[in-house]
Amino acid sequence: MSINEVIATFDNTHHALRFEKMLKENEIKLTVMPVPREVSASCGLSVKFSLEKLENIKALAADHEILVKKYYEIILEDGKRRYLAID
Repeated sequence: MSINEVIATFDNTHHALRFEKMLKENEIKLTVMPVPREVSASCGLSVKFSLEKLENIKALAADHEILVKKYYEIILEDGKRRYLAID
C-alpha cells in the first residue's frame, strides 16, 4: 500500500541541496533525510515529498537543471517500508 510519499536521491550533495532550496522556494512541503539503506545512492541525502507533487517537481527539477538520480515511491508492506523505483 502506497503511503503517498516519494523520495528523490542524488549523485551528490550539491544537487540535493539545490533540490531542497527549489522546493522551499516553490512552497512545497519536504523532508531532508538520510538515504534509506535499502536504496543505493552516491549521496547520503534524500528528499521526501508528497506523491501528488511528483510531476510538478520533475518539471521544476528539469527547469532548474537539477539532476535527480532516482525517484522512489514509499510502499508500506507487512508493516515495513519498501522503496519502489519510479521510471
